Amino acid sequence: MDDKVGPDLSHPDALIRLTSTVLRFRCPSISWKAAKDVNFLSSFHTVGTHVATQKVLKTANSSRDYLIKALSKRKNVPHTTIATAAEKYETPIHQILLACRVQPESARLDQRLIFEWSTGIEEKERYFKSEAIMYELVMTVATQAVAIAGVGTDECIAGQFASASRNFKKSSGIFDFLATSLLPQWMSKGGKVVDEALPAEAKIGVCEAFKVLMLGIAQQMAVATVLMKDGTPNWSLLAKLSLGISEQFQEFVTIMRTKASTTKSRMDPEFFTLMTFQIEAQKSFSLYFNARHYWEKELEYGLAIAMMNHARSLLVTRDSAVGKGLPEIKAKSPLKAIEKDLNYVRSHMQMVLNAWEKDNSTIYFDKVPLKLPAEKTLAQGVHMMKADPFELEVVEPVALILPGDDADFGNNPNNNKSSGGSSNDSAGLAYGGGDTIDSDYELAKRLQEQLNSE
Repeated sequence: MDDKVGPDLSHPDALIRLTSTVLRFRCPSISWKAAKDVNFLSSFHTVGTHVATQKVLKTANSSRDYLIKALSKRKNVPHTTIATAAEKYETPIHQILLACRVQPESARLDQRLIFEWSTGIEEKERYFKSEAIMYELVMTVATQAVAIAGVGTDECIAGQFASASRNFKKSSGIFDFLATSLLPQWMSKGGKVVDEALPAEAKIGVCEAFKVLMLGIAQQMAVATVLMKDGTPNWSLLAKLSLGISEQFQEFVTIMRTKASTTKSRMDPEFFTLMTFQIEAQKSFSLYFNARHYWEKELEYGLAIAMMNHARSLLVTRDSAVGKGLPEIKAKSPLKAIEKDLNYVRSHMQMVLNAWEKDNSTIYFDKVPLKLPAEKTLAQGVHMMKADPFELEVVEPVALILPGDDADFGNNPNNNKSSGGSSNDSAGLAYGGGDTIDSDYELAKRLQEQLNSE
């Protein structure tokens, strides 16, 4: 015999789906038209004769071809494949970049290397060209970051929230590496870079913002993981985590607005509608969880009722763009997919509120405050997630040998190992729309001329 009396007040599956709602981003892509013109063996034909160098150049060609195929729109390639392909290509391109840095006098090309990538973060595809090997490395690392976030999204859809959280933390760590190490290194050595000259993924402000975004999404997955478990959740912890998610999403929007406003204007506006939705919805969920904490643990029934009522009020549709509540879900909005769950959660909150008010008016008689006491509300949330540290693999530079030079590369004390973030190579500046740029090739030429004049 079922001992339960009255309506089922346990949290519904619709709440789990709402709190874990995410939007997938496209990965950057390489121009198929220009791809055939990039051949490392041909470009380093004269100076890349060393056996070890030939092997790295061949690996770079094959790894790049594999990445191009993985990024092809013609195939439904899993994000795990794209992430693996990007990671595989990072090592040889990093080795080639390091070789050009430590041997600028030998970094002579037989044919130009022109890399062409499109942005996946912006709403419309736009291609950017550059001769900088650093540009190629940056976009490859960024592709890995976006692809790993795609793996996390796939796992979220499958209900594998714990694994999804780990992948979003990995993605956050890669964006952090780009924002704090690789891109600053490039910009400091390459001079001033025009914002228009780079894809979104190669901008410090964008990477800084996406680091925060991925941590917020990772925390969404943590909340969903707790809600999926049997038994009564830790409502107090969930309240703090949900408010922390809202704060991180707000921080993401603020960074995009202040440090990457051009990119923000070119992103799908529906994405920022989702951000507004999540910022407000997570505040509501925080109050909902806190209300349940005070009802079930603290036995402060009147306060719990006031909190639940406030949580419910935050889920109403706002009257204007600047009003309180959730943004309007329009007919063609991606949010249309979660509208049914939203209405269910609204009804659930009202049902809980009605049941509590009935019990309070007949059993507890606890006073319901007209205003939530400041000391009982959360001043700030908890940011539990930390980005997983990311570094490029430590690599050895390969030998670039001019005809007639000493081939004893291994005995040269200036040829040292490098890991990601330590290179001094300026690697040139990317460009778009036909602008002239500096490149690794031009840098090597200028440095050679300088050495010859001394």
